[in-house]
Amino acid sequence: MSLKQHPLSAAFPAMPADDFAALKDSIGNIGVQNPITLFEGMVLDGWHRYTAATELGMDCPAVELADVDPRDFVKAVNDARRHMTQSARALALTAVYAWNPVGNPSFAQSNVERSIAKTTAELAKIAGVGVQTIREAKTVHKSAAPEVVAAVKSGEIGLPKAAAIAKLPKEEQAAAIHKPA
Repeated sequence: MSLKQHPLSAAFPAMPADDFAALKDSIGNIGVQNPITLFEGMVLDGWHRYTAATELGMDCPAVELADVDPRDFVKAVNDARRHMTQSARALALTAVYAWNPVGNPSFAQSNVERSIAKTTAELAKIAGVGVQTIREAKTVHKSAAPEVVAAVKSGEIGLPKAAAIAKLPKEEQAAAIHKPA
């Protein structure tokens, strides 16, 4: 069975290549020690473990998400263990809280009402950044080409530059990443 990465998980930056290679070596030696977490039939937590195990042809244990808000869960498991720039953190949390579970029968309405609507100021507080940073993250999340989003996640560019690039036509955005601000 081939699984996809859940969009909430994909909001966070990928593991650096060296770290992934070390994880893969570890899994090759002792197997997957912590099960991945599934939600909506996709990997919500453990994408790198799943990918490494799959590449090695090994089984990967899995559990379904308990009755918790998937946004709160993915934030808790990814935010603390990833070394992210403030720009990457702001962009990830903006994407997490922009995710809309409406119409999803596997997610209770009471949980939706509890955490879906976050103001810019609330997101800034959650991310530990300024309001302007969240405004820029929202612009990037809404209008930037995937290459621009990836550049922010990797730390290649910051949100001020990415937000400016996001205002360009999509076909010009990737080339603008490497140009002076």
